Amino acid sequence: MSMPSKWEIAQFWEQGRNRDEFAPHLSLVEPCCFACGWFSECWEEKTPRARWRRARLERAHIVPRSLGGPDTADNLLLLCRPCHEDSPDWADPRQMARWIATRAERPSKEVETFQAWFAAASEAPEFRDAVASVATEQNAQERVMDLLQGLMAQAGTHFAVGTSPGTRVAVLRTAAERIRSWDKHGMSDG
Repeated sequence: MSMPSKWEIAQFWEQGRNRDEFAPHLSLVEPCCFACGWFSECWEEKTPRARWRRARLERAHIVPRSLGGPDTADNLLLLCRPCHEDSPDWADPRQMARWIATRAERPSKEVETFQAWFAAASEAPEFRDAVASVATEQNAQERVMDLLQGLMAQAGTHFAVGTSPGTRVAVLRTAAERIRSWDKHGMSDG
């Protein structure tokens, strides 16, 4: 028997009798971690099934396979990576339910990304100053966004991490240097 799809697992728990204990944050419309409520990226997929398929959620056993737990929807939850790594590996399903009940909520991927960039900006005050110096110029917002997107396209990523905090700071510092070099009147790249 094959492992159930993420959509099949979500559908099972949406109608399951223990939904409140094992999937308190579940909504079939938007994929989220059953334990902490973390929303994966918002995909522009047309159907909930397609959104669940793309969601960055992991199948996690309530009772681990190594302790005799089956690969069935009633023994699988969809968890974000931190929740999956922290969840109990125990033969008694009640321990998983208790763990979920005390799990703190986690913000969405978009909020986490915003918080990461906000933290990087605090380490690169020169970026704030550079943006302030051109803020009143025509098309400044578009130019700064284009610059940041271009710099991000040049950045490397860490496997399983994505964009590191240090990379974000480097992008902002480089952007500050480039913004300062723009011609004040035409805002042309220098």
